[in-house]
Amino acid sequence: MNDQILRSAFDTHNAGDISLEAARTYVNAAQKRCEADRAAGIAALEDIFCSGGPPAPALDGRYRGELVTITLARGLTRPVESLVARYRPWQGKVFDAAGQRGENVIHPGAIPPARLLWPFYRGYRREGAEARAFTFRTTVGPALRDPKLLVLKLDYNVPANPRLAVSIRRVLDEVVQVADGYYLGKAYVHWYGGGWSLAGYFTLVADESRRPMRADGR
Repeated sequence: MNDQILRSAFDTHNAGDISLEAARTYVNAAQKRCEADRAAGIAALEDIFCSGGPPAPALDGRYRGELVTITLARGLTRPVESLVARYRPWQGKVFDAAGQRGENVIHPGAIPPARLLWPFYRGYRREGAEARAFTFRTTVGPALRDPKLLVLKLDYNVPANPRLAVSIRRVLDEVVQVADGYYLGKAYVHWYGGGWSLAGYFTLVADESRRPMRADGR
């Protein structure tokens, strides 16, 4: 069934004509394909991503996030995916469209282990039953791997983020809209002494509350 879905065309140049359910079906099929044939699954996700474009209207408020797949070094991908699927430390993002900024929504239980990686980072903030951390700036620009494709870029190279050890400042996300209220993202890491490397794919779905960030980040 997944192969049949992936063999049919997916065109999101007019995302308003694609239902959220249809887009999610294609992404889920590509995710399942990664389990049996990672290269084919990643190629399918890339096709979906390249059919998208900058979110319109601009992202504003809270969006639920889901990891689709991780593309780390061989031997690390599956263990990390298993840990993320079990504990769900990352839960989404919240955007301030007017301020061209945002931050990540994380499970409060992820804060203690995160402090081991970033002991000097003081940006964690509880927000009800969840927490927020790691701010980013938002701009629209050409995709890293396809300059003809315009994407929403989430740049983590801001002073508030950790820059030592596993540097958050070396992270860049790209997000495209693939259906009304449904978005596919790519996470990149800039390795020391090297170039940008794809770290994984994720999705964002408009949260029902869509509560925007306040100007003070709360």
